[in-house]
Amino acid sequence: MLREAREAHGLHIDVVAAALKVSPQKLAALEADDIDALPDPVFARALAASVCRALRIDPAPVLAKLPGAQRPALAEADRTMSKSLRSASPRSGGASALPSRPLVIVVILLLIGAAVLFWLPQSLFDRVSDSISHLMERGASSEQTASSKSEGPAPGKVTGAVSPVVPAEPPPPPAEPVAVEPAPEVVAPAAPSNDLIVFVARDDTWISVTEPGGKQLLHRTVKAGETVGLTGTLPLAVIVGRAAGVQVQVRGKPFDLTPLARSGGVARFEVKP
Repeated sequence: MLREAREAHGLHIDVVAAALKVSPQKLAALEADDIDALPDPVFARALAASVCRALRIDPAPVLAKLPGAQRPALAEADRTMSKSLRSASPRSGGASALPSRPLVIVVILLLIGAAVLFWLPQSLFDRVSDSISHLMERGASSEQTASSKSEGPAPGKVTGAVSPVVPAEPPPPPAEPVAVEPAPEVVAPAAPSNDLIVFVARDDTWISVTEPGGKQLLHRTVKAGETVGLTGTLPLAVIVGRAAGVQVQVRGKPFDLTPLARSGGVARFEVKP
């Protein structure tokens, strides 16, 4: 019952033990109904009452399950010991009429236990309950602070005061630059060569040339201004990734890629025997 109440409040056993100033082992023994692991039944009942007050639950059902230290039992024990003392004391006066020391010690211990059980919770347990409540509130505030820090200000928003911007004196206008027209790029036509097929790239263009056996003579991007000549076993399968950016010569004659270019400018053709 105590463990369920503590877990319902979201408290770790070490936190409750620290607030009550007892060891976590004793508190765990009380939650497990292992009364033999505690010093005595009086201590067990006092600790149970402290936990109930700290967790703000009714202590009656918990104390009812613990052995001994109940008011009727204490009263009955007092009456029984009183009868025993009266029956054991001799009729004659003197030092021999006093009760034995062990019996007196037992009576004193019972009275002290009763005082601890019925007086101590009223003066101390409220403070323990306040301490645990303070710990719970501080933990909740810490979680809220961490959450607000993790969220941070929204991007694109500026927080804090913004000082007014004083416009500076405009600088004198710079001299108007003289427009210089760039010279048009001229790609010289490929000179006749002994290569079977020649590529002259005006722009960066990806080109693939493959022989019948699957051997790739060219499979890369030809840079602008680069000229590549190839000779291989016919027929050659040719793929040009950007037909508008390259000039092609087949057997020394210009080869127009415009009719072969599809959407995106990719041209595919074969150089046959």
